[in-house]
Amino acid sequence: MIEPSIKKKIEKIIGERYISDDPVELYCYSHDLVSRALSWIDNNYRIMADIIIKPENADQVNEIIDLANQEHLKIIPRGAGTSYGGQFLPIEGGVVLDFSRMNNIIKIDTVDNFAVVQPGVLYKDLGKILKNTGRGFWIPCNPGSADVCTIGGMIANDASGESAIKYGTTKDYVLNLKAILGNGLKIKLGRQVKKTVAGLDLLSLFVGSEGTLGVVTEATLEFLARPESFLTIIGFFDSIEVAVQIAKEVKEYITPMSIEMVDQLVISGMNSYLSRLTPKITLKVAKAALLIRLDGEEKATSNYAEYIKNILSANQHASDIKILRGIEHEYIWKARDGAGPSLLRLTRPSKHATSMIPAILDFSVPYSKIYTLMQKFGEIMSSHNLVFTRMGHLGDGNVHLISSITLKSKADIWKMGDLQEELVKLATSLGGSVTAEHGCGIWKAPYLPMEYGEDVVELMRKIKSIFDPNNILNPGKMYSINRLAVFSK
Repeated sequence: MIEPSIKKKIEKIIGERYISDDPVELYCYSHDLVSRALSWIDNNYRIMADIIIKPENADQVNEIIDLANQEHLKIIPRGAGTSYGGQFLPIEGGVVLDFSRMNNIIKIDTVDNFAVVQPGVLYKDLGKILKNTGRGFWIPCNPGSADVCTIGGMIANDASGESAIKYGTTKDYVLNLKAILGNGLKIKLGRQVKKTVAGLDLLSLFVGSEGTLGVVTEATLEFLARPESFLTIIGFFDSIEVAVQIAKEVKEYITPMSIEMVDQLVISGMNSYLSRLTPKITLKVAKAALLIRLDGEEKATSNYAEYIKNILSANQHASDIKILRGIEHEYIWKARDGAGPSLLRLTRPSKHATSMIPAILDFSVPYSKIYTLMQKFGEIMSSHNLVFTRMGHLGDGNVHLISSITLKSKADIWKMGDLQEELVKLATSLGGSVTAEHGCGIWKAPYLPMEYGEDVVELMRKIKSIFDPNNILNPGKMYSINRLAVFSK
């Protein structure tokens, strides 16, 4: 609880209208996809802040950080709250810094192709403006939460999605940023140019640091010319193994915008979504499907598409291969992105659970190990009698392993922790990463030493202590094993 005298100081900085310690509003900020399900079983997973504040500008943020250092308050930066890792949860209470008021697009420069924005700007809103500016532009990071996520959240998590194979991640578009460190120092990292080797690359260190080093107050982002044409080649396969092999053949020929693999259950989920969207499209229910998205100049894109179609058609285990354009292309990707709720229903293990938690793991492994990961995941989940599904951004080795786990008691939470650790060990044994794009946050933090070793993680903690000596910024995330992350007894 914030002491009344401290609350008065916050009110003086932010304004009474833009702060709240109302229990209902605090509850709305207290959970993510994982903790909400866990909290029905164990109240410890209802992770409540002490107060919510909504600053308007960088000066207010600076004053709040200074106050936090004086009064030993914890600061939790928050964008739209869409991440899967619990990055925005106030694990030690404190002050949630909601950036929804800092949502100004300050400048768009179509000569040098950059935009200057505040952290609360929605990626979708910036995208609409860029699309309608000049000949049309975009920032093609395309995270799964693209419709609702903020630029600040994307920078904090180095967000990306299925287009990362061709277009990279958020860090590839951040030219420079302004931030306030945990020690109260105002800094500007990066330059107005794409290419520089002057000094250590602290900008890249900052992007993806999950709000643990400093608070971004302004960012300058590069944007690109928007492609003229988009289309999708879709094909269905007798097995996941064949789909993975074919995707590799395609990669050797061209770098597409996306290569997505979905399994039979995901196809069913997509069909469920499509049935609500249009009666004209129904996908063949096969063991696996590939969605290969191309972009570029229209004639060249069409030629590449025909070549890729021939690659798929030459395989005896492939069928129903089509090139989708226009509205069909758009609907397929809406179905791919919107299949989540249908998947949760399809993987639901029991109608009698007190709660149900969606387990969404986002490992990445070397391409040669993708099928092994998927196969062994299936064996492990089957041994636990769990319904599961597999999908992935095959282009960059990023695999999503999804299930839903029944929770009836705290013992089920502990079992879930054991299962997650077993799967993390599997991914790291194959030379993979514990998280390809969702981030460490709370839930993956205990496994970081499995990937890098304890010595390297300790070095990360020492770097944080330089930027944030009092550990006021987003404590219990990434480098820290916090009280909840390991689902311990």
